[in-house]
Formats: sequence, C-alpha cells, structure tokens
Amino acid sequence: MSYILRAVIHEDRWETQLKDIIWLCKKVGIDEVLLKEQCHQILMSPFPLEKHKRMAQIYKLMFTELKKEKIKCGVNIATIVGHVDCKLNKDKILPYEKFTGFSLKPCDSVYCILDPKWQQYAAQVVALYAKAGAQTIMIDDDFRSLNHSESIGCFCNIHVQKVCEKAGKKISARQLQQAVISNSANGKKIRKIWMDSNFEGQLQAARKIERAIHAVDKNIAVGLMNSGESAHELQGRDMTRLLQTFSGSKDFILSRPLGGSYEDCLHENLIDMHQGMALSISRLPEGAHIISEVENWPHTLYNKSLKITDIQMKLHILAGAQKNSLNVFDFLASPYKQEMPMVRLLQTAKKDLQNIQKLRSGKNPNGVGLLWESGQEEKKVLDKKTADNLLIERNADRLFPLLGIPTCFKESDVNFLSAENALCCDETTLLRLLKKGLLLDAKAARFLCGRGYGNLIGCSYTGKNIDEVSAELLVNKKFNASFTDNLLPTDWMRLSYLGIAIPLFEYAKECQIISVYVNDEKKYLGDGIALFENMLGGRICIIPSHIGKWQFAHKSRACQMSRIVQWLSRNSFPVLVQNGVNIAPFYYECGTNGNGILALLNTGLDTESFELTGSIKIEGFSDKNNKGILAPLELKILKTRRAEPGKQSCTNKKERNK
Repeated sequence: MSYILRAVIHEDRWETQLKDIIWLCKKVGIDEVLLKEQCHQILMSPFPLEKHKRMAQIYKLMFTELKKEKIKCGVNIATIVGHVDCKLNKDKILPYEKFTGFSLKPCDSVYCILDPKWQQYAAQVVALYAKAGAQTIMIDDDFRSLNHSESIGCFCNIHVQKVCEKAGKKISARQLQQAVISNSANGKKIRKIWMDSNFEGQLQAARKIERAIHAVDKNIAVGLMNSGESAHELQGRDMTRLLQTFSGSKDFILSRPLGGSYEDCLHENLIDMHQGMALSISRLPEGAHIISEVENWPHTLYNKSLKITDIQMKLHILAGAQKNSLNVFDFLASPYKQEMPMVRLLQTAKKDLQNIQKLRSGKNPNGVGLLWESGQEEKKVLDKKTADNLLIERNADRLFPLLGIPTCFKESDVNFLSAENALCCDETTLLRLLKKGLLLDAKAARFLCGRGYGNLIGCSYTGKNIDEVSAELLVNKKFNASFTDNLLPTDWMRLSYLGIAIPLFEYAKECQIISVYVNDEKKYLGDGIALFENMLGGRICIIPSHIGKWQFAHKSRACQMSRIVQWLSRNSFPVLVQNGVNIAPFYYECGTNGNGILALLNTGLDTESFELTGSIKIEGFSDKNNKGILAPLELKILKTRRAEPGKQSCTNKKERNK
C-alpha cells in the first residue's frame, strides 16, 4: 500500500506549494503526486488551452524538483468535460458543442464528448502535460455522459444526429428523450442506440487522448477516474474496453473507482465505501491497477472526521485497491501544516493499511453473490418514467452486510438475482444458478416466471399487485424465531408514489411461507416471502417486498434473512453476524487452502455485542462461544480457516444438523 497525493496547483503560488508538497511527502511517506489545475472550489469547468499551456510550464519545473526527491510525478486533469454547469462570462466559455441534459436545455460550460472539436481540444491538453514530463496522466470523472447538473444526457444535436443515423430514421430531440424512458420494445431499441452512441463518443475521445500522450512518451501510464457500475451501464460503457483504450494496451488497466461518501456517514453509507469499489473491481480483469478515492468535500474536518477517513482508507484496501489517492486537503493552496491532524493520521495509518493489505493479499471476497449481468439498462423496465429511474438500484449491496450477511460480486454457493439481471442471464447461467441457493427479488421472480422458469422457482405471477394499505406479517417460527407475529412495513405509500408494485405470487404447495401481507385491519392480502426446493436440487427464496431500508433495516429481518441464507446454503454458509445491530462483515478467503480474514465493522455509534455463526473457524477469537463486542465505528480484522470435517466451527452442532 502506498499513498498518492492529489494537489491542486495555483498559478501564482506554485513555488510555495512545491516546498509544501515535498515537506508533506517526506513527513508522511508519500511517493507519488498527481498535480491538477485550479478547480472545483473556484471553477468546475474546463480551462482555455492557453491556461493549460501556462500550467504545463509550471508542472515541468515542479516535476524536475519532485523527481530529484524521488517522488513519482503525474497529472490529474481535473476538468476536461466539466463537472457541473457554471454560468460564466463569454470569454471563459469554450467553442464546443454543449452537453444537453434531459431538460433539452444546453449547458453553458459542460461539453459534449462526441464533439470532434472538443476531442481535439482534449488531445491538445493532455499532450501539453505529457511534454512537461508527467509519468502518469489520469482523466477525472467529469469524463461522463450524465450527472452534469442534470441526471442524464446527452441530447445535443450531435447525439441526436448520431442516433438518427444508427436508427435509420428521423428522430427529434424530444422524441429521443421520450424513447429513452419508454418501456416499449421500440423505445428500448432507441435507448440502446443512444447508449451505444454515448459510448462510441467516449471511445473516440479516449483513443485520441491516448494517442496524443503516447506520441510524446509511450511509457506514460494513462487511466480514468470513474463512477459506479450503474452509471457505467447507463452510459453503455464496457469499462474494460474503455480503460484499455485509454491505456493503449489490452495488458494494462489503470482505474480509480468511486470511493464512497465525501462526508461523515454511518450505516449503509459507510458500507458503500467498500461495496461500490468492490463491485467495480469485480467487473475488471485480474491484474488491473486500482487506486482508491479518499476524499472529503468540502475539504475540511468540519465535514468529514479523521475517524471516517481512516475507516474509508481501510475499507478501500480491503475492497482491493493497491494505493489510496488522497484528496483530503483543500483546493485553495492552504499550507499542509495548517492541517496537522490530517497529516498525523496519514502518518499513523500507513502501517495499519500496509498490514491490512498483507492480510488481504491472495484472498477473494466470499458470501452471498450479488450478481451483475451486462445489458441491464438496455432491458430495464421503468417503474416510473423519469430520468432518475433509469439508474439501476442496488439496495441489497449495502443492506445485506448491514444485516450481518457477507457478500461478494461473483457467483457463489448462495446468490442474489435482482430485477433485470434475470432478463440478461442466458439459459445456461440460469440453470446453473437454479441448482444452487438463490434469492430472487420481486421483479426477478416475475421475469423468470415470464421466461418459463416458474416450475423451478415454485411460483407463478398472478398478474395482481398489492395496491392498498399493507404491512408484512412474519408467520414461520423456524425462520422468524421469537419475531414470529411481528409486523414489518411494506412502505406501500412511498412505493405507490414511486410506481413500484408489490406483486402477488401463487406459490406451489411445497413452498414454505415465511411471511404474508395484511391490511390495516390485519386481514390477509397475499403470501409474502416463500422458500422452495426444486427438482434440480436448488433452494429458492422469493422476496416480493421491495428491498429498501424501510423494509429491511430491522432486527426481525436480520434474524429472518440469516436463517434463510443458512437454509439456502444447507447450513454451509461461511459466517454470519447474529444478534448484533449495524455490524457489517466482509469475508475474504484463499481459494487454495481456505484460510481467510473476517473484517467486522460497527457502522453505528453504539457499542454493540454480537455472535458469529457459520462453517468457518475464527482464529484467536477471545470468546469460545464466538461472541464479541465492537465499539462505535470500530473495525476488527480476524483470521479464519475452514473447519475440518467433523470439527466444531463457529456454528453450533445443533444448527449444523438442521
């Protein structure tokens, strides 16, 4: 593990900043620096080429001194497309096609990646910094086709024309806008063409950027700072292909996935710091070079504490990052010595981070497989026809760990298949999953019924939904324990507003019913969660309830889901956290010898007791009954090994024999 400092350089203060950077690097042990132009806290739009020419000359002087100190030098192009639309004077607006969002109103200072003139500008910018002596050039995450003050895009004239050419017919910007959010077959076809056009523009720009850099020096590493997988999918991105295009090689990928919260956070938002990065890494080939995003926004301890920053760095290393990139000092050229608490944190944390990386090395995440199939955006069925509804929702990614269930983003012995994933899986994949333990959300179950797999998941869709006052009643004592007869909210009112239905299924007589839906007078409305064992030997769980915080962040649900996962795994699941609140497990295991590590994070502000169950053996655990206590925001890492056959593990014998 090593640090990368991201430092914003001001044209009038660079000499002072240079001394400051060298001091910080020596003080903390930072061996790589990415310089970037004045940005964000002053201006979030791209600079004219003349400004970049001046900055390149400054960087050249800085690189000479930094290299003398054996500090690796690079450039982070902070704004190349524009992060958000800034209302600027005409002299600061560049003469390129403007990004146009869902409102169909062009931005003032965010530009269209598909514009050949903008692409040429981007190539000229990066060439300047290559000539200045950069060893690495990273393009910032404003290189995207969404979230530029508006949620999605681009609907500019160039994009509309490109879609028309591909579709073979005349389509107006308004017609394109409406087609993108349509659930019709033709609408989805146009949506796919639009996404492909977006991605083609990004590939074109990446290719020109790479060629401009490597025409100067073939040894410069080129990478991209990027968003999460839902955002990639909506842009039509194949991230491996895009990153390879930036690097100019199929053998080298340099990526900085999203890093999670920019401010203090708890619970599921803290879990996001691990899961977002872990999902992105899982979608890339082995051997990809991953740096993390450790950032506070705004850059002040009033917004994000040292404690949360420390946890974030550790979670990023656990997720698989090789280096932590630091965006933790302001962009205003303030001296680093004014932020000594942060400096001291970076000093003291480095050894712990290196130890964590050593423990994590050679191990892969294990747990419930939260599957991701390509092509979901193309087939997505919108609950409500709005731009925001286009993004794929992944609530299980953060909620399952919160309930004490470790997860991974690969196929496992127990898997979770959500929504459009069920439409994207081919028959071979589906049949393989149906032979294992499989959790299905409402849409996935509906889609599988529609594809003719109802007999293998134990249900058929009635065509009816719950559209009235409702709650979920827990009815099966084997799976709900002392929480049997408890109620859980369906959040029916909010779901109704969002256009999300709770479907009613007709279950096979062999199914075990775990919950039912009732109205406000406790009268039966329909069956809820059901368990089924199919003819292939697979075990299936159908969850009709919406998987959200309101429905799932409950002790009764944690107990229920833990028992369901154990049943799905035939009591062979590696580890579960029980009888604890807000304690998230992250489990990593070596594929050759079964040795692993278990990271336990208390995501809340209360001291919490907990109990571990499962098929693995916890080494060095102080309590023989596998009970423990975690302080608020405490991260504990334990060594594990697979229990020998017939030997006691952290699951008691009675539980294993069920």
